[in-house]
Amino acid sequence: MQVAPQAPARLEEPRDKWQATHTMTKKAEGQTHLYADRLTEKDDPVIAFRGKLDTLCAAILEAQLLGEQAGNRAFVDDLQETLEFVRKLLPAEYNGTPVGDFRLLGLSSGELRELSHNPKKSFGIGHLLMEKGMGALSLKLNLLRALAREAELCAVAAFRDPSAAGPSQSLRPDILETMNRLSSLFYVLVYKYLPESYSPKGGAGI
Repeated sequence: MQVAPQAPARLEEPRDKWQATHTMTKKAEGQTHLYADRLTEKDDPVIAFRGKLDTLCAAILEAQLLGEQAGNRAFVDDLQETLEFVRKLLPAEYNGTPVGDFRLLGLSSGELRELSHNPKKSFGIGHLLMEKGMGALSLKLNLLRALAREAELCAVAAFRDPSAAGPSQSLRPDILETMNRLSSLFYVLVYKYLPESYSPKGGAGI
């Protein structure tokens, strides 16, 4: 994985490219702080992305509790490392700092992509059609995968470069890649925590 580019120009400048933002002395109920001195509407795409990160962190904590109740320490520890990583994304976005190179549970960005695209090679099972027989831990991980994907879609909208011509260009490609790999990670963990007795019933999907 290449080192993420330096912080986007619009995060280093006065941020006059941000949509529907302006400095005010009084905050209306429908507004919130985009940055310390900038107000925006609460449905601003960047605020929506931050909210999705918050939701993802809350769901990871809930999943950890499920793992503790199941007596699965490895599951709890894997999610703790993931939680700490997700929590670092908000200041990276807010401060305009690049995410940079990273590894999650010992896996690089490229390794996570390969594992999620070809699970049969590593786990001996092809892409799964999710069903209740997969057990509570794997199903919870699938929910985390879906939440990470929702956050990724919000990031696409939040950081789309309005000045770019042609196909959509992002002002934060590092964040988009990171969110993509997070959903890959949760998908890989679905396989890791399948019950030993689980036998896939065929088919692939969600």
